Amino acid sequence: MGRKNITIKDVAKEAGVSVSAVSKAFNEYGDISDTTRRHILEVSKRMNYQPNIVAKSLSSLKNYRIGMLIQDYKEEENDGVDAFTLKLTMEFQNEVSKMNYETVLLTTTSDAQKIKSISNLIEEKQIDGLFIIGLKTTDEYFKQLKEINYPIVLWDIEINNPSVCCVGVNNTKGSFLAVEYLIKQGHKRIGFINGHKEAFVSYERLNGYFLALNRYNLPVDNNLIVHSDFTYKGGAGAVESLIKENRDITAVFCASDLMAIGIINELQREGYSVPQDISVIGFDDIDFARYINPMLTTIRQDKGLVGRIAANTLINMINGQNTGRIMIEPELIIRESVN
Repeated sequence: MGRKNITIKDVAKEAGVSVSAVSKAFNEYGDISDTTRRHILEVSKRMNYQPNIVAKSLSSLKNYRIGMLIQDYKEEENDGVDAFTLKLTMEFQNEVSKMNYETVLLTTTSDAQKIKSISNLIEEKQIDGLFIIGLKTTDEYFKQLKEINYPIVLWDIEINNPSVCCVGVNNTKGSFLAVEYLIKQGHKRIGFINGHKEAFVSYERLNGYFLALNRYNLPVDNNLIVHSDFTYKGGAGAVESLIKENRDITAVFCASDLMAIGIINELQREGYSVPQDISVIGFDDIDFARYINPMLTTIRQDKGLVGRIAANTLINMINGQNTGRIMIEPELIIRESVN
């Protein structure tokens, strides 16, 4: 005989509560105590009870579907799949699934946004909220988000709209920590290869670079600042001209680890020794940073924590709780690429 399907009545009986209480626990109603809710969820987990998502949707007017929209998601030669984005999205999806929501992966480009509005996208996909990664300040969706009335969480880009929350690292502090460390190691001519100017984080990381130079009374030289893509190719392509035009550079700060890895490989190809001739520091702390030679000194932003916080923040917003901006504190990780 097959195993009996566990019903909501079975859970209620085992937990010693009413069927209504079990329903409220799963639908996150506020008129039962946290203690009762936790007890019910623990019992249901022990009994391997899975609520009927369709029934939940009908009873609560929710679809229990969350969209994860990634801008310009692609795989490039030498870059592979963006390790940071991959880890972030997996942690987000895992956290969402724990709360019985389905994740719908969506992609977009700047051109596609001119054809279909973000409101139409949300309604078409029947999603309750949206997590957006990689949006540019020049994108059509960035403009639309200023007045939208859907629960949306943005990764590392801020906008003035109470319906939209930003989750990200404290980029200014992270950049400051990187440049400060280089300065304390004795470097005074520090190049900065930043991301593209359309990225919100590029402004924040540039601000941290300036703050560190000002704190230690070093002059700002705009010739030492280059904007490129947050990719291996972006770093490798930018460092050659930066070094040729500024032979006195002793260190380079990069706005991403992929850029830093591209820079190290390019410098070594040109006959430079890292860190003996030029020190290099990155930003992100992707897994591969520990496996290159020399191992990369970098600024860590906790990918797993960001994904989990983004998931919980979005679901809280769907349930009527808005939080504004949430910033994760960065951490300096010292390895081998800085002297």
